[in-house]
Amino acid sequence: MEKKLIFFILLLTIQSASAANILSSNITTFNTATQEQKSVFYNNGNLHIKGFKGQGLVEIYSIIGNKISDLKVQQLDSFQFQYPLKHGNMYIIRIHTKVDIVTFKVIAL
Repeated sequence: MEKKLIFFILLLTIQSASAANILSSNITTFNTATQEQKSVFYNNGNLHIKGFKGQGLVEIYSIIGNKISDLKVQQLDSFQFQYPLKHGNMYIIRIHTKVDIVTFKVIAL
């Protein structure tokens, strides 16, 4: 009986020690309160891009990865682009800037 009790206490101690290792692992968090909100949406034949600054490249892909179009843009600030996308289909919009590359999924409505 004592051996079972000692084994149970050892097992419980080992599990709590491994849980402490998991909690103290290195976790990266992002403060979204200071970041500007970036958004892309498609409405009435226009692709709207907000939250980006400066020049960049806008690429439009079908959901299976076929490149449909690309466009070099001098100013991405509140940019609108008229492009006929098929109603009800999903597309991938990829925006390249000097700082980063951001990808969005858009449904054409």
